[in-house]
Amino acid sequence: MPSGRVRSLRRPDPFRVQTGPVRTLPFWLHQLAEYAIGLGLIAQAAQGPNNVLPVAFGAVVLVAAATSDGPAAGWKAVSRPAHRVVDIVLIVVALALAVLPWSRADATSRVLLALAAALLGVLYVSTSYTPKPAKVARPARDPGDRAEDVGRSAGRLAAKGMKVFRDRRQGPDAS
Repeated sequence: MPSGRVRSLRRPDPFRVQTGPVRTLPFWLHQLAEYAIGLGLIAQAAQGPNNVLPVAFGAVVLVAAATSDGPAAGWKAVSRPAHRVVDIVLIVVALALAVLPWSRADATSRVLLALAAALLGVLYVSTSYTPKPAKVARPARDPGDRAEDVGRSAGRLAAKGMKVFRDRRQGPDAS
């Protein structure tokens, strides 16, 4: 061991602490996950005899995903900050339908709704709801941009030279 370095005899900690920025899901992935949750609820609940609540809730989740302002939206009617509030409402409603006794849901429906609430909660925590910045419009071309004018002229000159070369190579009687 080199001199001046002290080696720790202690074992490293078993838990790692994240020191960098937390990575968040892009909003389009959030939307696709909401589509999958809604379709999964409908498909799973449609197999049972009396599963109206999960089918209806799945349809509401699909409508929420389709109307939010994102790349995978069908209609951009709801802004991303408003969609964040809609997500909170969906989580609370799913939990209420799964837990409260007056919801008249059977055991399968309760499990499906609790699972949907958990998945929506994970999506809510891990999604970035910040809207995309607006694209900056390119400024109109400055008529005095000499470098661009020289490049354009050189390109035209080269194209004309190639045309003359092809015409001479084919000969005057090859029309």
